[in-house]
Amino acid sequence: MNTNAKPLRLPQVRTGAEIFISHLRKKYCLKRADLKTGMTRCRTWRLMPVVLAAAVTLPLLRALADNSPLLSPAQVALFETPHLKNIAHPETLAYRLERTGPDPLVDAVLVHIQTIHPNGTKYISFDFLTGPHRQFFPAVDDFSGNPLLMLFLEHDVQEMKEQTGIATAYFRNHIRAALIDRANMAAEAIPFAGKTVAARLITVKPFRDDPRLANLPSFRDKTYRFVLSEDVPGQIETLGAEMPANAGSDTPAWSETITFVGEKPE
Repeated sequence: MNTNAKPLRLPQVRTGAEIFISHLRKKYCLKRADLKTGMTRCRTWRLMPVVLAAAVTLPLLRALADNSPLLSPAQVALFETPHLKNIAHPETLAYRLERTGPDPLVDAVLVHIQTIHPNGTKYISFDFLTGPHRQFFPAVDDFSGNPLLMLFLEHDVQEMKEQTGIATAYFRNHIRAALIDRANMAAEAIPFAGKTVAARLITVKPFRDDPRLANLPSFRDKTYRFVLSEDVPGQIETLGAEMPANAGSDTPAWSETITFVGEKPE
């Protein structure tokens, strides 16, 4: 037996679902290297916690030296954080989706953490809305981030396409560009489980200066709101988008939010 032989490393096989989510992530995650903005190195949304910790401690100069792309603080909070690190056992994260304005809706979104691997990553499936509103998203494996964020954004741009006839890629491009240097992130305290906990609030208006939406002022003023907290299972407390009423027409105000409501064993 040759004890000096190197172990055989098999190529990693990615499932179709992983490729799907990775494809969505790239659509929203535009990267730029800039030491002055306090950005950090971009790796993969499936980072294990130990690898993420190592990445945070590496100097930014080394990141530039090896040509690794960088992300803004808002992008890191949304796309490069292991949101599911506080999930230790298989369980279902339950969320409430509420839409106000035209076509109001109250429905449920379930994120099923079905398997927890030895390295802490998860196998996750979804029930995104119910009945005639149900939207299919494939299960994903080997994840440490909360994929609900990506599903919410994809659901949102699909709705905008139906309302305006403009391609989803157009809206995705504006969202990802705005998250580089137009997103605001602030510390905030929120009520949760009978107490006040620390959270991060991220807001962004991706379409504010978009001339193509000049005749749709409510779309130009559309605001996205993300509330993240390490005290909330899965770390996503609220994902939301809202548009003001259009003063020049009969279009009323509109909003859609996904809010964490609880967890139960899987």
